[in-house]
Amino acid sequence: MSMGSNDMEQVKKQFEKDPPKIIGGYKRQGWAQKALDKTENEDIEQEKKGFITAKAILEAKDGSYYPAFLLIDTKKSGRIKDAFFLSEAQEQFNLIPLELALEYMDKDASDLMPFRYRTLGKVKGDQFQKNWPDFS
Repeated sequence: MSMGSNDMEQVKKQFEKDPPKIIGGYKRQGWAQKALDKTENEDIEQEKKGFITAKAILEAKDGSYYPAFLLIDTKKSGRIKDAFFLSEAQEQFNLIPLELALEYMDKDASDLMPFRYRTLGKVKGDQFQKNWPDFS
């Protein structure tokens, strides 16, 4: 899931021509849930080296909700390594890394961050989500 700097440059060039439409900014978390339900991924998928990818709902500082995928390090008690937002393109979803997605949102980063989050599935050994299934 991680991108090299060359990949990132190519993605940025592509986005200059065709900016992504980041999904989210919903007033209700149920809408973010619906967007995640449309993806074919499992709620939690095992990756290499002790990482998992988990579907999650992010709650922005301004109270809006975003569907996302979180790359979580299970060897570090559930620390989030990266977050990916969804953008829709021709009947499919693309994952946009957080730092890139922020450039294409119609909100200021200060309205969004810090995010609170909750994964759809319980992550074993996660010490960061103390209130699961509520937001942490």
